[in-house]
Amino acid sequence: MDVRYANLHLHSTYSDAGFTPHQLVLIGKSLGYKALALTDHETDGGNRVFAAECAREGLDCVTGAEFYGKIGDYKVHLTALDFDPDAPSIRSFIKKRCDLQAEKTRKTVEFGIKLGILDGLTWQDVLDRTPEGSWLCIDSVLNAVREMRVELPEGLDAIRPKVFKAPEVKAFNFPHPEAEEVIAAVRKAGGIIALAHPNAKFTEHIEKLVDLGLNGIETGHPNIAPEVLPLAIEAAEKYNLYHCGGTDHDGPMSCCGGERAWPTFDGVTEEQYFALKNRTRG
Repeated sequence: MDVRYANLHLHSTYSDAGFTPHQLVLIGKSLGYKALALTDHETDGGNRVFAAECAREGLDCVTGAEFYGKIGDYKVHLTALDFDPDAPSIRSFIKKRCDLQAEKTRKTVEFGIKLGILDGLTWQDVLDRTPEGSWLCIDSVLNAVREMRVELPEGLDAIRPKVFKAPEVKAFNFPHPEAEEVIAAVRKAGGIIALAHPNAKFTEHIEKLVDLGLNGIETGHPNIAPEVLPLAIEAAEKYNLYHCGGTDHDGPMSCCGGERAWPTFDGVTEEQYFALKNRTRG
């Protein structure tokens, strides 16, 4: 089992995963990680409790979040690391993104109630059972249903295809922000902003992203294709980017079953982690 020093891409019950921050820290320690970052979608709401748990268990950690963005027609995921959580730029950006997501999910839940598929559930039920600062999504709804043990007319399996994937729900979607806006918010907060799990098209956009302020790239992630990985490593060296990465929604820290449960222990080396923390790159 080849466990990296730090796992810097993780999700919790504050967004779209099943483990609490406390559980993630215990699992990470048991696997042999020495440092962790919680990178929930569009929020850092779980970071404070996560940091406290890491300190209690003797693990190092940095702040984190994962944001959506776009550059032209190219949609990207961007992981933010080691930023000041109290910086106005990051606080206003996260609030805007979470408010938009909450509004979309509220409308979707109300749509499901109207259909009768979410009969017995209210939007307030979801809010009451979701940690403050969460990115409200389908997982928030599923968790509320499970916790309340609501007997839905068509069961849990109907929620995704008949409610959240219904054609009518597309009208509730809101656009990804420009990558430039995401990068600026994180850089103003003193953080590292990395291109997450780069795909084959990243080489067409990496120079523009770097010009916008991107200063990291994931090179330790289970979903980077074998033919793309050397290109990501090359880009890190060419553009003086910090090496980032983690297990995301795969492996024993994902709380996922099936093919996502395969044993993967990605992340960054000790040298790469402290290069990031100590800002040894430009």
